[in-house]
Amino acid sequence: MKSPTEEKKYLPEMPQKEKEELNASVKSASEKIMADNIERMKKTDQNRPAAMQYFDEISDFFGQRQKEIQEEKAKGKKVIGYLCVFAPVELILAADAIPVRVNSGWYDTSKLGDRIVPVEVCPVIRSTIGAKMIDLSPYLELSDAVVSTLTCDGQTKLSEILSDAKLMWVMTPPRVKDSAQSLQLWREEIKAIKTQIEKLTGNKITAKKLKEAIETMQKATKAFRRLQDLRKGNPVIMGRDAMLVNQMAMWDDIKRWTQKTEALCDELEKRAAQKQWACPPDTPRVIITGTPMFWPDNWKLPTLIEEATPQGVLVGDELCSSDRVLYDPVGIDEWTMDDMINGIAERYLMASTCPCFTSKDGNEDRINWLLNKVKETNAQGVIYYVVRGCMLYAMEYARVKKALDKLSIPVYYLDTEYTREDVGQMKTRVEAFLEMLSARIDF
Repeated sequence: MKSPTEEKKYLPEMPQKEKEELNASVKSASEKIMADNIERMKKTDQNRPAAMQYFDEISDFFGQRQKEIQEEKAKGKKVIGYLCVFAPVELILAADAIPVRVNSGWYDTSKLGDRIVPVEVCPVIRSTIGAKMIDLSPYLELSDAVVSTLTCDGQTKLSEILSDAKLMWVMTPPRVKDSAQSLQLWREEIKAIKTQIEKLTGNKITAKKLKEAIETMQKATKAFRRLQDLRKGNPVIMGRDAMLVNQMAMWDDIKRWTQKTEALCDELEKRAAQKQWACPPDTPRVIITGTPMFWPDNWKLPTLIEEATPQGVLVGDELCSSDRVLYDPVGIDEWTMDDMINGIAERYLMASTCPCFTSKDGNEDRINWLLNKVKETNAQGVIYYVVRGCMLYAMEYARVKKALDKLSIPVYYLDTEYTREDVGQMKTRVEAFLEMLSARIDF
């Protein structure tokens, strides 16, 4: 996709004063929401891990991390944003660039996006458009290019809309993973994005640099998996805290994030040895799946679960914005350039459980991943979360429910708007589900 031009095909020409006022208003509200979310998380676990303080600081979009990236850009580094976990982060790191995910989790900006696309469109898409309209997102604004993978109709058109203002690179994952030509086609996509990254950064991705980047991400995956494994026993960390750690991996310096996550895991292991639980061991254990949730606004479901009466605890999820972010490492047999490119292609295609896929088996990878997650975490119930307009996840609910019904695992379909206004209704529905789970546990 070409570089942005002065002629806008989608984005409206907003008066500068209006843009600045909206930016200031939404930013101010966002800062309050981020601070409020952190305080509520602290209150839920009175013995909250001390290591969480670092992730609290990084979670401020307008704080430390934004300043760090600005300083790196001033030194000549490039920033490459991405809109989906299909983007090969290893290649970005190997070119000495900074990867950041740029999807919007702001409710208020979705209303701005309504000026361009109908309200029936996925609100995550509308929110990302709205954030760009008022230059709100630090990571999107700092990006020199943005990788978009065409996983759904909304993502496809979002790429076009953002191309009014940003250099967009699109990747097209095959819809069928298990066909003979799919992996070959995806390898070509990986090679093409490698060339674009090299051209933008002016840095050649050598075998040595790519090996170092892969090893960096493998270490991050090891720390990531260690954290998820610690959630399988009695609760030593609340689910919202774990989700915050997971998401910060998409914006933080990944080497530092790995060190801080290992330190957190050390602390959690000590808590487990001393039986310092984050909540009572008999608290109903819940997994969520469905539409991705992004910090800071779209945090209402995890909050409702862990602040409910009766209280629940989020022990895992099947979200591309959380437990799926770093779970699968790149596998390498030989450290040749071809083998590393093949390993990256396989990691980002074959390990994905995105509902954009279909196959003769009906994309059983996602079902199996979810069922294994339920068993490993001893989850007692699943909440299937869908924001209205997210067709891919909405259409897969029936099949997921059938699979969970066979294991007698209760599943609840919770659809919602991208707004705070329905929190009261959601609270009633979530608490009713947790009440049912509590009754099953007592029985």
